[in-house]
Amino acid sequence: MLRATHVSKSFGATRAVDEVSIEIARGEILGVVGENGAGKTTLMRIAAGELPADSGTVEREGRVDLVHQHFMLVGELTIAENLALVDRARFRFSSRKTIEREAIAKIAESGIELADVSRRVADLSVGEKSKLELIKAISKKPATLVLDEPTSVLTPFEVEELFRVMRRLSSRGTAVVFISHKLPEVLAIAERIVVMRAGRVVEANATTAEELAQVMVGPIGPIGPIGRRGPIGPIGPMGVHFGEIVAIVGVAGNGQTELAAKLRDQLRDAGHIPEDRTRDGIVAEMTIAENLALRAKRWRKREAAGHAQQMIALYSIRANGPQQRAGDLSGGNQQKVILARELDRRPNIIIAAEPARGLDIEATRFVHEQLRAAASAGAAILLITSDLDEAFELADAIQVIYRGTLSDRMSPGEARPRVANLMAGIA
Repeated sequence: MLRATHVSKSFGATRAVDEVSIEIARGEILGVVGENGAGKTTLMRIAAGELPADSGTVEREGRVDLVHQHFMLVGELTIAENLALVDRARFRFSSRKTIEREAIAKIAESGIELADVSRRVADLSVGEKSKLELIKAISKKPATLVLDEPTSVLTPFEVEELFRVMRRLSSRGTAVVFISHKLPEVLAIAERIVVMRAGRVVEANATTAEELAQVMVGPIGPIGPIGRRGPIGPIGPMGVHFGEIVAIVGVAGNGQTELAAKLRDQLRDAGHIPEDRTRDGIVAEMTIAENLALRAKRWRKREAAGHAQQMIALYSIRANGPQQRAGDLSGGNQQKVILARELDRRPNIIIAAEPARGLDIEATRFVHEQLRAAASAGAAILLITSDLDEAFELADAIQVIYRGTLSDRMSPGEARPRVANLMAGIA
């Protein structure tokens, strides 16, 4: 059981959590949804004891563990060593062989697949890091497990794997809180859903994703037609044409990360949206204005502040202003800073890896519109995504990556009946 009563929390002038009362029962799977910056993560950090509340009380029955969007892993250590850090005293006096044997046992007990515990965490894909964070939390046997956007970098196969784990934990009495922007997933797994809006909790009786979206942000209108495309010829090693979007899909760990890194080195003037925003996208200690100016030819403080103010408004970045540290923003708002920096330059080539990861419905729609607009203006866009819905919604062509090898180029219609088998390595 976890109960928060009249909890409030402010950061400067920003009221992140405003008089919230919420209760989660043993064995319950609770869905929590809301726009970026609505207060979801802040509330759960207070519930887990990571942040003090300004007012109100929190009652906890047993341990509360929060699996963060931003990975809390040591990159230079192996999978096994990161799992062993759960018990630091034991870690100091255990042999490598013991640590690896215990790690294999913890992974097996979790029900999550993660191979080769001797690999360095820095070499893992984002999806594998997400799995490791979850295994680490489960190994602590918490009474309440809070998952913050856990499916944002997982493939549909991995999402089903996660849902099986969540249901098993729930059946054993663990309370599970599932924070997500993917409304169909929330409706599929949660027994009860609450919406957070502007720091407050709103109970939602919605039964469809559309109804839930209206509770969150109001009615969402249709996206307008895509403008005329003008292919000029293939560019880069992928054979992507100017004026089109080509999606690369695949199970995490099959070479997506390496592909994006290679293209980043080869196409330095392209727009690059990295899959790991905290490692490759922002400098947490720098301000929003400074992060937005990282691609600028020269630094002019007043000009950078003015440009940042425009980007904050255009991309709906929830921030106190251009001088706020980027590291203090929510994950979704950090992603918006990266998108603003990379897309505002109007590059001819865009490499977008998980561009909508951690974004709410309205922000996701905005990002998709920007990518469509860039393609309509003639940009060549390579979309690397684990979200098949995103791939089929945006792409003119789709390729599957499996063990570092790309499938033939397919139209969305050709790809739909084949993509699942190709992702599993079945020709």
